[in-house]
Amino acid sequence: MTSQVLFNPLTYIDRLTHGGFTPEQARASAEALESAFTESVATKADVAELRRDVSDVETRLRSEISETEGRLKLQMSEGEARLRLDIAQSKHDILRWAFGFNLVLIGAIFAIVKFAH
Repeated sequence: MTSQVLFNPLTYIDRLTHGGFTPEQARASAEALESAFTESVATKADVAELRRDVSDVETRLRSEISETEGRLKLQMSEGEARLRLDIAQSKHDILRWAFGFNLVLIGAIFAIVKFAH
């Protein structure tokens, strides 16, 4: 998206040295200029494309977050239902055990009373 500039560093160095620069100065100047030409600069179109890309990523992330939240809520509901069922089953088991224990205890009391007479 960025335009390129054609630059011949050898011609540039020759012109500078003919103009009074030392070869080292001319070479340093050519390297600096070539570096400046080759570095990418973002254009308005580059920035607009980047904004579109960021917007697309943001949209996808929001969608994925929403889907993940939905799955988590469903899993939590299922987990809560299983937990409630487990608690109800535990209560039922405890009541059965307590009732059975009381029956055995009453039976033992009757046996002791009958044996005592």
